[in-house]
Amino acid sequence: MLTRDITEDGNETTRRLISAASEEFALHGFASARIRHIAEAAHANLAAVNYYFGGKEGLYRATLRFLSRQVPAEPSRNRRGHAPEDRLRRQVYGILQRYICGERPSHLGRILAHESMNPTFHIDSLIEDMMRPELERLRAILTEIAGVGVREAELTHAALAVMGQCLLFLFARPTVQQIYPGLADGPDACRRLARQIADFSLGGIARLKKCA
Repeated sequence: MLTRDITEDGNETTRRLISAASEEFALHGFASARIRHIAEAAHANLAAVNYYFGGKEGLYRATLRFLSRQVPAEPSRNRRGHAPEDRLRRQVYGILQRYICGERPSHLGRILAHESMNPTFHIDSLIEDMMRPELERLRAILTEIAGVGVREAELTHAALAVMGQCLLFLFARPTVQQIYPGLADGPDACRRLARQIADFSLGGIARLKKCA
């Protein structure tokens, strides 16, 4: 599991190191990231990485923990009582916003892309702490929408399909942007994409219900 966020200790040096590490790991992945570059960007002594984090691996763990806590959510005045279809749209929006559609490129999303292509010793923790919970939340909402009669395996595949539509914009965004310029741009891009993904997925669930 990912370790406790060391920035909770309120140490300015650790905050600067994690901020610099977020950028370095996002750009280069774990293997190619350089601790010296991180220390220089954080205006910290190179020895501070060992002192506070025990080395590169500890800093990577702390960085992942910190980034995993930065989870923006779509504002909602009253979440209780909302229809599951609305909750699906919110959930998809949250996934897109978390990994893809922030004001700047998502460090967490880029690190996940590196991990997918070149897995490190942290891939299991990332799956358990981040991806599995996202999929389980999607699956729970889809189960509520589908009602009785739809098989468990079909609901699992449906949840994976929703996640896959979201992650397309993480792993293939440059290609998508080249083929369809502006598709994922603009201040409302995340909300627009979330609505389109959710509505398309709802159509698939309706088809499953009809065939059950």
